[in-house]
Amino acid sequence: MFFQTIRRFADIVFYRTLAGIKSEGRQRYLGYIWFLLEPVLSTAVLYFAYSMFMGRGGPRAILAVFIGMILWQWFEGSVMVGAGAIKAKFHVLNQFNLPKYLFPLVAILVNTWKFLCVSVVIWAGAAAFGFFPNVNWLYLPLLFIVQLLFILGITFPVSIAVTLWSDFQTVIASLFRILFFLSGIFYEPEKIPEQWRAFYLANPMASFIDAGRAVILRNEPPRLENLLPALGVTAALLFLSWLLHLRYDKRILKLTNV
Repeated sequence: MFFQTIRRFADIVFYRTLAGIKSEGRQRYLGYIWFLLEPVLSTAVLYFAYSMFMGRGGPRAILAVFIGMILWQWFEGSVMVGAGAIKAKFHVLNQFNLPKYLFPLVAILVNTWKFLCVSVVIWAGAAAFGFFPNVNWLYLPLLFIVQLLFILGITFPVSIAVTLWSDFQTVIASLFRILFFLSGIFYEPEKIPEQWRAFYLANPMASFIDAGRAVILRNEPPRLENLLPALGVTAALLFLSWLLHLRYDKRILKLTNV
């Protein structure tokens, strides 16, 4: 049902995404620059924490933090902008009966486009520091798809929750501040005590960041055993999203008295 609906409304998703990308370029001249500048500035600060915590610095440490920041920003930015997407389009939903998840989907795709543009800097920076592309880089598109599915699985339920309860967006922002420090952005799994490492890697963002560093910095394939919990969480979230869509898609406007 979900994929049938996506195929049916594929043109709407495509053109709304294209319009969103063009709008970002016209109205927010610093949009793409800030998407790059924010992780660069954060990397400069977190680099000192990383070099102190890991006991080493240099180009590898800079890239390790930068990879973590870019992947985190893609995740957090997509979820936060997608969270309010349904509520922001009530005026459209009152006129057209469209599946509600189309709106957070478009918001995520627009933010993902910015991520793809900025991620080129990661590849260029890695090559400049001597971490050249290798056969393991073929895993990057697969990692991209898995993290995109995880973002969708998180955002769809959150967008419904925010529509029904506006304060939930504040709750999510607070949880993300905690999750930021638990995702290994300025440290690596090796620094986690062995008995706690499995719990640490159960956080999908921690496993995605470690997988990206493995491919780009360590010239090795991602560790499947580390990604399995993330795949399980992603599948569960997508299933939950489907159930919530079935339950609330046609009722959400009534429940919000719009």
